[in-house]
Amino acid sequence: MASPNLSTITRDLVQRTINEQVFRRMAFLDELQKRTQIITSGGKTIKGIADYAEVDDLAQAYSTDEPMTDGEKTTLTMPYWNWKKVQIPMKYDGDVEIQNINAGKEEQLVDLAEYIAKKAMRGIKIKLEKMLANAGGATYNADYSDGGKNFNSMVHALLHEDTATTGTYGYLARDISAGLRNWWQGADPGSIFQNIAEGTAASSTQGTAVDLNLANLRKWIIPVQHSIQAKKDLMVVCCPTLYQKFKAELMSFMMYEGAKDTAEVGFNKMYVDGHQFVDWDYLETSSTMKTWVFILNLDTWQMHFNKVRNFKVTPFKWCGDLPGGFDFYLARILLAGNCFTTQPNANLFLTNVT
Repeated sequence: MASPNLSTITRDLVQRTINEQVFRRMAFLDELQKRTQIITSGGKTIKGIADYAEVDDLAQAYSTDEPMTDGEKTTLTMPYWNWKKVQIPMKYDGDVEIQNINAGKEEQLVDLAEYIAKKAMRGIKIKLEKMLANAGGATYNADYSDGGKNFNSMVHALLHEDTATTGTYGYLARDISAGLRNWWQGADPGSIFQNIAEGTAASSTQGTAVDLNLANLRKWIIPVQHSIQAKKDLMVVCCPTLYQKFKAELMSFMMYEGAKDTAEVGFNKMYVDGHQFVDWDYLETSSTMKTWVFILNLDTWQMHFNKVRNFKVTPFKWCGDLPGGFDFYLARILLAGNCFTTQPNANLFLTNVT
């Protein structure tokens, strides 16, 4: 017989299935969790620190009888991201209660608590994927930007933006066509943007048609590789079709190493030149996303959940206790958070790869 305390058992099931249904089914979030970069915090906004300049131009070569120069530079700024709120309802009506709560085991159609909890967590997983993937679009989408209701997308973080169409990231304006904050753009295969002087227009090859092969991958990695501290910091993400195509090429040369820690996590992973290469099955769901490749410096990414809305499960409430009410029970999983990078130019996003 199912537990009569549906609120308690559902809450316990939700907490136990968060790891399985959400984090450990997405390579990117799975890795952030291992690196303790999924953070529970509070406050009005989520603040970060961006280090955007070097001080090598203050260094001086001098002789003994030459005065030493003085100087200082501002090299830090503080972007911030809003808390974005997400909820998913869990609901069942009086007929379902009659059949599943007080019925004997042989009469139950389904273990209602387990079904509701797992179905809701599956919904949260898909919603998180949709938000991170910019709802499947490779262009600016206001709903997944700083002022939108949804989490800031990975696409929005790394797009080469023009302020005429895409505004801000972390509430810092950037404009590739005017050279405004080149250091706050996603990297480009042809250049390292922070080496381009402020005010100098940069050109983007983000949408250029390219082929996924070992030679190209090694070229694309260069703008990201200069910023990583260790090879494990770099992760290449693409759809399963591109993953299998690339693996077939590597197999002919025995150029990859199989991953040993992904047997039950729902995605494929291998190591190429010491870097992680993974597939993201959500990218397979549209022709647009099937042409995407992300090259990420994981050390620059954080996922934040608000401590008062960290997959919070409300009790089931009967909604028929008021005049005109209906005979159903309703609870919600509440989530407030956001995902962002504090160094876009340490990451690269390509939108036209085959």
